[in-house]
Amino acid sequence: MERMEEKMKGTEAENVLPKLFCGKVRTYISCINVQYESRRVEDYWDIQLNVHNNKDIEASFRDYVQVEVMNGENQYFAGDEFKLQDANKGVIFETFPEVLHLQLKRFQYDIERDAMMKINDRYEFPETFDAAPFLAEDADKSESWVYQLHGVLVHSGDLNAGHYYAFIKPTKDGWFYRYDDDRVTKATMREVLEDNFGGAYLDPRGQMVKVKAKPAMRHNSAYMLVYIRQSRVDNVLLPVTEEDIPSHLRKLSAFSLPYPLLTVLQRRSWTKKPHSGKLARRSEKNSICILVSELSLTTHSENMVART
Repeated sequence: MERMEEKMKGTEAENVLPKLFCGKVRTYISCINVQYESRRVEDYWDIQLNVHNNKDIEASFRDYVQVEVMNGENQYFAGDEFKLQDANKGVIFETFPEVLHLQLKRFQYDIERDAMMKINDRYEFPETFDAAPFLAEDADKSESWVYQLHGVLVHSGDLNAGHYYAFIKPTKDGWFYRYDDDRVTKATMREVLEDNFGGAYLDPRGQMVKVKAKPAMRHNSAYMLVYIRQSRVDNVLLPVTEEDIPSHLRKLSAFSLPYPLLTVLQRRSWTKKPHSGKLARRSEKNSICILVSELSLTTHSENMVART
């Protein structure tokens, strides 16, 4: 992301990345009995949410902005004028970006085992959620802060070995697609949501599935979520036209493109399986070819929503 920003300096696109992906968070310590507050505002490009002991992303956000009371031996020194004071300490969001990346902390250090472990707890995330309750009181709330899900990065396996794949909704009202190596297929909402909550398998009645009296645990779970602000979707998911594609790339056939470089290049049917690079395969019910960069699925800073 930093390299992209550097390349964009001095161009019309100089502030595009911060506008899309960057929000502001305020860290504060506010005295309870006197008028004194220390605060610092910082940019962020993603939000890391605790999975352990939280059932869903709203619970994680409440945990994130939870206020710590500084009192007793932990009083805050409010300068020479006010000395030691009881105070509230916490963080609150001033703004959320148009494209919101939520990193779910599935990998954490286990102090009892003295090792990093994958957290397979069940953790739910919705198709839409309202971020307004987690904004500062003085934030601009004249426009809706409801976000809708457009990307889910999944990790299957354990800490030492695993496989990544993604579900992406490249249009405002269309389908989600599963991008798994060289396979691109349509996905149901159950495959996007329920199947990636982690935890134990549930039967159709919502009861835990057990094997030899033990819960049958899923090995796959969501690791990164990408939400887009509903009121800005039309500005984010713009159509990609032939004119948007650089001329030197337009001349190349999809079969000769170095993998994995491009997000979306062409809309056409495959007549045969790609020879090399394994870019994509034709959707089962239509002839739209969607090419996705694997680079966008490997790290949170590069995880962008594909556009078709």
